Amino acid sequence: MTFVEWEPKYQLGVEQFDLHHQHLVGLLNELYDKYATHKDDDALLRDAVSNLTEYADYHFTLEESWMLQVEYPAYDEHVLQHKQFIFKIVEFNHLYRTEKEHLALEIIAFLRRWLLDHIVQADGKYGAFIRR
Repeated sequence: MTFVEWEPKYQLGVEQFDLHHQHLVGLLNELYDKYATHKDDDALLRDAVSNLTEYADYHFTLEESWMLQVEYPAYDEHVLQHKQFIFKIVEFNHLYRTEKEHLALEIIAFLRRWLLDHIVQADGKYGAFIRR
């Protein structure tokens, strides 16, 4: 069973970023699968969170650079959301050492909610901006 199915509503119409978002959803699914099958393997779960976070950081850097090039008007607000995401993941990683099982589910739920909401809402706005 797939944790998050990719849906057409997540498409922005910006191919490079649509591919990035699909990859991020794939990494989220991998994290969930690892939790479901190896929830006691702290190193494996930390690696999965790290992989997703590193790719998100890479994606954010490219996305923000592109937004500057096209003079996207909501750039500052969008960058703030990216920074808040990274801060929250760092915070989760620190807390994970003491509250493993409960926090693993909380991290996964946060990642799913944030990623899908961000793609549809915030990224959807810049997709509409570039298509106009």
